[in-house]
Amino acid sequence: MDEHVSSAPVTAVTGPAGCGKTTLLAEWARRREDRVAWLTLDEHDNRPDRLRAAVRDALALAEPIPLAEPGFSSAVIAAFDRVPASVCLVLDDVHEIRDPDALASIDLLTRQSPDRLRLVLLGRFPPPLHLARLHLEGRLREVLPPEFAFTRTETDALLTAHGLQLSPGDVELLLRRTEGWAGGLRFAIMRMIAARARPGELLMFAGLDQVVSRYLGEEVLARYPQRVNDLLVATSVCEAVSAELAGALTRHPSPGVVLDALERTNSFVSRLDSAPEWYRCHPVLRAHLSAELRRSRPADEASLHQMAAHWYHRHDEPAVALRHALQAGDDQLTAEIVENSVLPEVLREGSGGLRAVFDSVPGHVLARPQVGVVAALVAMDAGDVVAADRVLAGLGGEPLALRQDRVRVLHATALLRRGRFDARLGEAQQVMARTAAGRGGLDAEVAALLNRGVAALLSGDHAGAEHDLVRAAAIGRQERFDHAVLDCQVHLAALTSAAGDIQAAAVQAGVAVEFAEEKGWQSHFVCALAYALLGAQAYLRLDDVRAAELAGHAVRALGDRPDPATGLAVSTLDAAVSFPTAGDPRAVVGRIREQWRDVAARQVIPHVVAHIAPTVQRIALRSGDEQWATAMSDQVEAMFGPCGEQAVLRAVVHTLHARLGQARKILEPLLSGELPTVAAPTIVEGWLLEAVLVDRSGDQRRAHEALTKALAFAEQAGALRPFLNAGQPVRDLLARGAGRFGRLEPFATTTMTALPAADAASTDVLTSRERDLLLELPSMRTAEEIADSLFVSVNTVKTHLRGIYRKLGVNQRRDAVLVARRLGLI
Repeated sequence: MDEHVSSAPVTAVTGPAGCGKTTLLAEWARRREDRVAWLTLDEHDNRPDRLRAAVRDALALAEPIPLAEPGFSSAVIAAFDRVPASVCLVLDDVHEIRDPDALASIDLLTRQSPDRLRLVLLGRFPPPLHLARLHLEGRLREVLPPEFAFTRTETDALLTAHGLQLSPGDVELLLRRTEGWAGGLRFAIMRMIAARARPGELLMFAGLDQVVSRYLGEEVLARYPQRVNDLLVATSVCEAVSAELAGALTRHPSPGVVLDALERTNSFVSRLDSAPEWYRCHPVLRAHLSAELRRSRPADEASLHQMAAHWYHRHDEPAVALRHALQAGDDQLTAEIVENSVLPEVLREGSGGLRAVFDSVPGHVLARPQVGVVAALVAMDAGDVVAADRVLAGLGGEPLALRQDRVRVLHATALLRRGRFDARLGEAQQVMARTAAGRGGLDAEVAALLNRGVAALLSGDHAGAEHDLVRAAAIGRQERFDHAVLDCQVHLAALTSAAGDIQAAAVQAGVAVEFAEEKGWQSHFVCALAYALLGAQAYLRLDDVRAAELAGHAVRALGDRPDPATGLAVSTLDAAVSFPTAGDPRAVVGRIREQWRDVAARQVIPHVVAHIAPTVQRIALRSGDEQWATAMSDQVEAMFGPCGEQAVLRAVVHTLHARLGQARKILEPLLSGELPTVAAPTIVEGWLLEAVLVDRSGDQRRAHEALTKALAFAEQAGALRPFLNAGQPVRDLLARGAGRFGRLEPFATTTMTALPAADAASTDVLTSRERDLLLELPSMRTAEEIADSLFVSVNTVKTHLRGIYRKLGVNQRRDAVLVARRLGLI
């Protein structure tokens, strides 16, 4: 407060009734060393001569001051030129002054204030003076209502000072309902102490506390005519109102003018930050107004809710419309809103704002097929399978065949969406196959195509999935069903990944995430799969930091959703990236093993899991869980059927037990192309394992050929992880084959550089000059040419060469290069 008042000639302090502005300023005045003249104004001071006399007496000026203008202000200003010490004049309740002549005297003092006078205007709202110019000139400082609101820390301190110990949740509730209003907190504390009640039990928050109601009536509402109060009471049925909505509810000729005036005068009515043309009442005032509506106009409450429901329904806000229709008890209007507006809203924005509303829809309304099918879709979009099952069970099955096309389409879509949670997807697809998706309206068609496309993706029908998802996305863009478009984008990215183009899939997933961020949906469930796709690509490229970050995003977006397909993909990725740094690696293995339990009875996203399955097996082996590592091949077969992934996993186990011949025999169908793979990197894993196996048998030529094939397949996706998984033997093969990979040489070098060396201790043994020379050895330059480039003699180069050979344990230049590459020195 000191910095505000001392830094400018005029300070305006404004805030609503009970916010503590007078108490705060009085405390400030008591701490001041200079003189503070305090003048509390009231409606009688609208007589100009009375106001001027009060100002003159408060300032206690020695010189005679005329009480008429012109003359009063000039005399006060002149008198201060001869005053030895500064004075601060506080005009409290300045909002009471409305007389033009009285205001003119204050205005002259603010615009021509002498150096030794500081003027503080204290009131509920700024008086109609020329304050804007003072603001522009830097001569005005303002203390506005938000600065009086109690913070969480201040609220905790206030409660402690009164001996109250509340839970964090109760403190949050208290702050949410009072919004830090000092008067509200004071009333609440008094009631909690007297009644030993918790915040949620206080009558003031239901508008039923007589003392609080009297205070609001006397200090806030009494200032306004009855028509304004009637508008506030009627609009209290809404959390927020615009001028148009207020007019529809009240028939007031100029509701916008009234709402604007209430907001400007700090009358517990404020504009929404996100939509300045909308207004809301303070929660305590709204509770009082709602109680007054029920008390004085009980017959109007239902009709007002009904009018609000119709208004919001016309303006395409079904979540709010539905709440009002339910409060009005209008079953027919409720059904109409659900049938016509809810599904488009889910496709536009998701089910976030709608799910909780459906908990209040009566059972007999949900039993209507046109309502129930939409309610089931909303519940499943929110991840509430139990609620969806309850609604679908109430609808029955075959009787729906006699209903309208829209109901049949949506019912088939609901069954299809439900099938994604268990093994009944095939049954649902059969129902959908008998239903024409395009006969229920564009919103029903998009919902049907989207869910049918996802089902096709999960079932391995990539062509069908692409057809339906592309069509759904096209209609979605046309109708601005943005949330459905996002869902399509994510699953099309998954489809591209399934086709083997991991880099293109990551680009598509990135575009989907960017679109979600534009909409503020980056934490929505639908983004979990996009993060998993991006994370899988980063993981394959050995970008562990980025992979861990994306896995975290995926876990948070997934939440506790019971979606088995996305859930398995996310948990598998999370386990893979967290295992190396986990404090309890066995716990990580336990979690992922639990996720993989009974996979045959669940829907999965094959390629995402297949990308990471080899790493999960190695995690199991490293943790000592060989039993699960062995069983994983059967689990993969249960998920995908006979495939290359299954072959690699089995071959790894045989290799572990030194059954090299059996391992190669299992790999043969994969490497010959007879056995398909689910994920593109699997063929890389196969060729790398083949390279290691044949190298162990002493066939270096075939080992190099197998390694070259692995590099060729890996280059397409930038897949480095399989080389890391294969371990030191593959790094040794890369070092030994350096210079013989043809067009793949750059990628081979990149791969080898990315892999950790077996022992980097030799780096410390070599001198700096020897390390410089070592970097020159892979070139074809002679010792003389190297000497010239290093600006040393040929004899010096030869001396350093002998040192390098001795320290690396070799006898010639080529062997030195091979060992240096194996050790990661070059």
